[in-house]
Amino acid sequence: MSGEESKVAEEFYLSRRTENMTNRDVASEYLRLFCAGDVAGLAPLLAEDLHLNGPLFHFWSRDSYLDSLMCGPLENCGYRILSFKESAETVSIYYEYEKMGGVVTIAQLFKIRNGKICETLLVLDGRGIF
Repeated sequence: MSGEESKVAEEFYLSRRTENMTNRDVASEYLRLFCAGDVAGLAPLLAEDLHLNGPLFHFWSRDSYLDSLMCGPLENCGYRILSFKESAETVSIYYEYEKMGGVVTIAQLFKIRNGKICETLLVLDGRGIF
């Protein structure tokens, strides 16, 4: 199997794994993988037309977002969930993100379509970090 075929097979397997996840499961898994620094694991959770809006970055596709994470590699970091809020199409997670010796409080809204994150809004209090 070529490298490209292997990549396609892996993406197929990972996408099958997410088929039976609830919206809350998808958002929770995203946060777990992000904080573990697992960029490849994030791909099957994200819609190709992902829109990500945050205070520092804006992305309009899954690939551009994942490429940026690969360029500035994620580090394994800690987090503590403070609260979940859910509706039919959205999940909000409020959490403390522990990185670089500090803690940042973050609110992240995930809009989920067909089991994939299609939009996310990130709001944070970076007074102790930036």
